[in-house]
Amino acid sequence: MRLATWNIQRGGGKRIPAIISEIAACAPDVVCLTEVTVKNLSKLKEALSEQGLSYVSAFCPETNDNSVLLASKTPFSVSGEKIGRDAERWISAYFEQQGINLLCVHIPGATDAKFAADGFGISGEKRKKLFWESVIEYAQIYKDGRSIIMGDFNTGLKEDAEGTPFKLSEFMLSLREIGFLDVWRYLNPEAREYTWYWRRKSKEDGKLHNHNGFRLDYIFVSPSLQREILSAHHIHQVREQGISDHSLLVAELRL
Repeated sequence: MRLATWNIQRGGGKRIPAIISEIAACAPDVVCLTEVTVKNLSKLKEALSEQGLSYVSAFCPETNDNSVLLASKTPFSVSGEKIGRDAERWISAYFEQQGINLLCVHIPGATDAKFAADGFGISGEKRKKLFWESVIEYAQIYKDGRSIIMGDFNTGLKEDAEGTPFKLSEFMLSLREIGFLDVWRYLNPEAREYTWYWRRKSKEDGKLHNHNGFRLDYIFVSPSLQREILSAHHIHQVREQGISDHSLLVAELRL
């Protein structure tokens, strides 16, 4: 089973054809897309279906909030595990044919505060903490089965950051302590690669340039799938060419 996860940057917009082309090139059996929005949802579904990824789940609010989309070549059912807040960033699925539980997530960033016009809402850090707690709860429930957690975690450890690591990285350690394996890091224990860069404007040319890099996109598997890991790699050209501001992560499991 080939898995792919990719943050397509605010729904994709005019980049949708290039996004679809890149997904086709890596030929996944299952893909988790993050930062999907309602505006381009139907276009994405149609294009993915043409690639054989005809089983699709996504909940995109009309408010155009960032959401996740899960698409597969084989059937899956959306499981009962749900979260009350930020539900559009969470898809819990079960693949009966492979006996796999899979969670597709986009964890909010610590700066992603959400306040209504009346001033009521929640800070970004609180949103992120609550979401991470739900991920950890899921991991505890499914750690002894054949389980996968993938998506944009907006979190990284020191070895995966050029600057100060994102807040609440202790949750990443908790996920590891439960027994879930970071597939790319498992195969590349000493490597340093980044899937997203904080950019800043140069005083010399006035253009945005990469400053600090972070690895924010992950595929984790439960202990029972460790022996099934075959490969994992990033496709950085999609970020370097401006198709998205994130690199694409692809992993192959013997399933």
